[in-house]
Amino acid sequence: MFIETLNALKHVLWPTRCAACDVLLPEPDVLLCEDCSDAVQPAADFVCPDNIERACAVFRYEGAVQQMIAKWKYHEDYGARHALLACLPAQLERLRECIPQNACIIPVPPHPKRLRERGFDPVWQFANELHKLLKRNDIPTDFRDDVLSRTRHTPHQASLSHDERMHNLDGAFHVADGFTADHVVLIDDVVTTGATAATCALALKNAGIRHISFVALAYTAKS
Repeated sequence: MFIETLNALKHVLWPTRCAACDVLLPEPDVLLCEDCSDAVQPAADFVCPDNIERACAVFRYEGAVQQMIAKWKYHEDYGARHALLACLPAQLERLRECIPQNACIIPVPPHPKRLRERGFDPVWQFANELHKLLKRNDIPTDFRDDVLSRTRHTPHQASLSHDERMHNLDGAFHVADGFTADHVVLIDDVVTTGATAATCALALKNAGIRHISFVALAYTAKS
């Protein structure tokens, strides 16, 4: 009874808001309102990028998912990050189709300049959370953030076509000397054309990696 009273008092003093739309929530331990929770949809129509064997995007980049990712990436909103990543366990079976046991999970790296500007790396955070989720479910994987590096700072890709993106990224990634793995799973946050994933995969193939999968947090179709 005492704990319940404290929780109720906390909710009155610090009311909980939806991590996506900011509407007030009726319960203190709820992360999303009913409408936003219903709007978090899996990306069933994701197309595998070039140079990659199999790929999966967890969510569609729209509505509540888009709002949470924007808050997380551009405002370092912990609540949005926590709410979005809390949706991952429900998608575990779909993720397992792209992530074999003992695969090496590698986040797509930002350029050091962009990392300094932002102060944190959302792709790394997503990849690390995914690695921990797999471990909790007895799916062993290796997590390596020292394999891929971005050697050239590239302009933002949002306004570019697929071919322009590929040209923009040409030679932008380097694979650490001596790296070997039977199967690599590349991780990124938002994917549109798949150009970044394809470029990273090509660098890995040129380094001798034969099997490459790809998992994105969200997928948006570019018209």
